[in-house]
Amino acid sequence: MSEARLPESSRRPLGKLHARVSPVGFGCYRVDDRSDRHREALRLALLSGVNLVDTSTNYGDGHSELLVGKVLREMAAAGEVRREDVVVVTKAGYVQGQNLRDAHQRRKLGDPWPELTEYSRDCWHCISPPFLKDQLSASLGRLAMPRVDLLLLHNPEYFLADAEHRNLPLAEARDTFYDRAGRAFEQLEKEVAAGRIGAYGVSSNTFVVPHEKDDAVDLLRLLDLAGPGFAAIQLPMNPVELGAREPIHTSDGRSVLDVAREHGLAVLVNRPLNGFRQGRLHRFATVGAPFPPVPSFAPDALARLRSAEEEFALVYAPRLSVEDGVAPPEELLAVSPLLAEFEKRGLDLSTFREVWDDVVEPRRTELLSELREVFDRDADFGRWADGWDAALLEAASALVARLLPKEEARAADLSPIVTRDLHESPEGTLSQRTIKGLADVEGVTSVLVGMRRPEYVRDVVGAFGG
Repeated sequence: MSEARLPESSRRPLGKLHARVSPVGFGCYRVDDRSDRHREALRLALLSGVNLVDTSTNYGDGHSELLVGKVLREMAAAGEVRREDVVVVTKAGYVQGQNLRDAHQRRKLGDPWPELTEYSRDCWHCISPPFLKDQLSASLGRLAMPRVDLLLLHNPEYFLADAEHRNLPLAEARDTFYDRAGRAFEQLEKEVAAGRIGAYGVSSNTFVVPHEKDDAVDLLRLLDLAGPGFAAIQLPMNPVELGAREPIHTSDGRSVLDVAREHGLAVLVNRPLNGFRQGRLHRFATVGAPFPPVPSFAPDALARLRSAEEEFALVYAPRLSVEDGVAPPEELLAVSPLLAEFEKRGLDLSTFREVWDDVVEPRRTELLSELREVFDRDADFGRWADGWDAALLEAASALVARLLPKEEARAADLSPIVTRDLHESPEGTLSQRTIKGLADVEGVTSVLVGMRRPEYVRDVVGAFGG
């Protein structure tokens, strides 16, 4: 059976740029080139007509960009997609992970990056021209491309938030912020002229807050500083965070979408399915079990799982040697504490699925398979592994059975919000209705969705009749 595909007619202009893009883009936050599932999801999205891919230097500490580059090269070589038909967006500004370690090393050597914002111990920020030049070179290397289509400054408002914490006078902080932004734009104009980027822009979470807030980023002031290469902005938008379309961005009552539209800017929406209101997360997507649930399970499944893991720790772990930095052998298959923690804290199904996908499933498949090879001459281990896996699926199925009613009630509470605030019909899944409703907001170019699993890609494509 062939996969569904986004209609060609659904594509819209990427602002003033000479490109047309799909109404949804593949958001690469939390995707990684070391995950086969992420690779499959990106491949399927591109084959399904999604032609906008959004990543960043700090996503997966560079492994997100590596995935984008690898998949596009493979598909281009196979004739499945043309590189020139895909718009690749990346972002720069965060100093985390390897970037942060490099920044510390540069400081020790007496050659620190200029104008660093040391926001927290593990998160610094920088948009100085030499830093941006370095980051773009590193990105192009990971992507294995001579040119990226769009480079965005990534949440530069960190400087304003940090200045607020340090009680810097607001007028002074803003003057410094826009001076730095202007010099960053000058560097990015040089990169456009050099052919290393097609255009540039800004991704900011505070485009959508009232203009008088200390950390608000003023798009009009940025436009006064920008050259002709400034072509796009990115901002958060979802059914409970609709500041992008509200008349709060300027003192004369215009929204940031109004301003973007007046200046021919592309608008990319991020975080469409995860909204925050009054300190609470609202996820506009229904979540199912991450595995085919066991139809019947015994009430002692968790206890049997715990017992099996204790046996592993006593009998098999002492026969293993692992590399430094890896968990002790007896903890390699310790899943029962995670399930017990869910029972204790009453966490939701969405959180459970993330933990299952990122922590438990790799142990069930990759790690258990490796252990079977290690103990391939031990018949008792094969019986132990089968028993551990069966107990795990029973215990997890029991937990999912208790979480599903809460998940269904949560989705039922959120559904009317989508109908009311995005004027969407009640047909389709909650995520489909949300994504379609946001894509239909006047001024929105494309909605970036984290489609880390092939089934998520199918759900998103289905929102547009694909």
